[in-house]
Amino acid sequence: MNGPSNAALVAAGILVAAAAAAGAWWLFLFRRLLPLERALRAKAAELEAARALAGRLFDANSFSQRPAHALAEAAGRALDELYRLHPGLAFAAVSRAPDGRAQLLAHRGGAWARVPLAALRFEGGLLARAAADGEASWELERAGGRDTDLLGGALADLGYTAADARGWSGEDGSGALIVAQCAPGPELAAAREDAAMAAAALRAAAALAERLTRLFETRERLQGGLTAAMEELTHTHDRLIRKSKEVRTLHDVAIALVNRAERGGALAAVGAIVARAIEADLVAFLTVDEATGELATQPGAYGLDEEEMFYRLPLTEDRASSVRVFKTRQPFVSGDAQNDPGVIQRLVRLWRVHSLLVVPLVVEDRVLGVMRVGSRRRNAFTPEALALVTVVAEEAAILVETAILNRRLSETTEQLAALNRMKDEFVSTVSHEFKTPLTTITGFLSVMLDGETGPVTEQQMKFLQIAKAAAKRLAGLVSDLLDLSRLEGGAKMELRPLDLVELVSQSVDNHQPAAAEGGKNLVWNRPARALKVLGDSRWLSLVTDNLVSNAVKFTRPGGRIVIDAREKGEFLMISVSDDGIGIPEQDREKLFERFYRASNRGEVNAPGTGLGLAIAREVVSKHGGKIWFESEVGRGTTFHFVVPTAREEESAQ
Repeated sequence: MNGPSNAALVAAGILVAAAAAAGAWWLFLFRRLLPLERALRAKAAELEAARALAGRLFDANSFSQRPAHALAEAAGRALDELYRLHPGLAFAAVSRAPDGRAQLLAHRGGAWARVPLAALRFEGGLLARAAADGEASWELERAGGRDTDLLGGALADLGYTAADARGWSGEDGSGALIVAQCAPGPELAAAREDAAMAAAALRAAAALAERLTRLFETRERLQGGLTAAMEELTHTHDRLIRKSKEVRTLHDVAIALVNRAERGGALAAVGAIVARAIEADLVAFLTVDEATGELATQPGAYGLDEEEMFYRLPLTEDRASSVRVFKTRQPFVSGDAQNDPGVIQRLVRLWRVHSLLVVPLVVEDRVLGVMRVGSRRRNAFTPEALALVTVVAEEAAILVETAILNRRLSETTEQLAALNRMKDEFVSTVSHEFKTPLTTITGFLSVMLDGETGPVTEQQMKFLQIAKAAAKRLAGLVSDLLDLSRLEGGAKMELRPLDLVELVSQSVDNHQPAAAEGGKNLVWNRPARALKVLGDSRWLSLVTDNLVSNAVKFTRPGGRIVIDAREKGEFLMISVSDDGIGIPEQDREKLFERFYRASNRGEVNAPGTGLGLAIAREVVSKHGGKIWFESEVGRGTTFHFVVPTAREEESAQ
């Protein structure tokens, strides 16, 4: 009897021990792991909020086309965001130019306009410590006296009791972001992390503004150099025409120049004329090869074999008559060059000449090379022959210079074309590379917004919606860049008869929700019958979408947008009218340029990349149509475009 009872007791003890272990395990879960999991979720939410804040603080796409205003615009955006998050504090952004002057970039809250600029010094005090160490704090009780910190004294006079400053510095200047608090409390401490992030964004904005400034300066220098080269080429060409009329003996040279565009052909014609005029056996032009520092025989020499044309003289060889003429600009004449100590005998024997005449090729104050004329007869050249060759050399120098400038211009054009191709390839490559991650980001955001990954708070939902809208804008920019790249790359329109009324109706339907959400009335005066045009439905849809979208964006709440269609003979005209803010006079000439945005867009906070109208103009042009607009500031704008209608036989296909 004792045996079974002992076994039961042992089993019961084991069960009790197991129950105790299970209870201890669950107690560990509730008391240890669950708090850690809640803390982890809280940190993840904080991280997502920080990422969203960083995205709002720094938006490189919204930078002004004027680099001088880029930092101030970035400061305004950053302070708007900080003041929205911490309305009980006062914010200011200050920059220091290379000349030492302080500039108040932007301020939100408080009475910063009453702070004297003399107090915003970087030589000492709060701003100096912030620029040097990256951060600094000030409190009224520990201000250390107003004599040592003018800014602290100014803040105290305005009723502030404490302030934090976050600074940055760079090659072309420094700055700081100041957060001030009036009454004691935790608000200043709570805003420090956000202020640090905003200061980092301003540091990046300052660096980007510096790079933009250098980029604009470089572009202006390149444009100035190209303009100067074109002006110089035009001036040289005019001088050539004028001289050719003055010298009758160069009439055939002028004809040769017209008939032969290449330098070798023109110089060969000149050489043949000179040879016939003075009964010479050899005429050659030697120009400077800047890469090697030599005088080299140019193609088209008269009387030389192919092997003899590879004639080169170093500019350091002063014994050579051609080098001396090039350096002194004085002609050289010899009646018996085979026995003349003023020439290098082996070179004269190479061309088998006895009489030698060398004159410089001079254009204004520059020597381009020399013209060598030889004869196998002794004493073949008279002073009259020298005078004629000198006149011919003056004209030939202009031909040589024109050819050199043409060659350089051609090389420059090729380089610009290559750069443009590289730009198009880069835009296309980057745009395609953006598409995949953007699609992934948008997909995951949609999954999270739909709650498929778990419940999200109201604030998380807001941040996710903001992120999705930003991804959508970026996807639109990528699409616009690709479309513009295709159009500039010569994309062909697949022209077919289509109903433009139906196409416009689709655009109106697509934009009705946005118009209704903004409190705007979108009206489409749809014709009773179909209106056929010869066009590409995909590209024409972009035109109508861009025009309707712009009208909705630039119309104030309560406004009205009207779309009309009219037949204009062999064309069909679509008009998109609004009673919005209108287009300022100074913006109208550049409105269809890439990335150009109206200067008054801030009145309605209209987003966009400035590519829509550029795309619309390219598409309409490729359809054989025209696009234009009429506008009055404060009264509204009407955009019109016309495209050819489809003929009856085309519509029947």
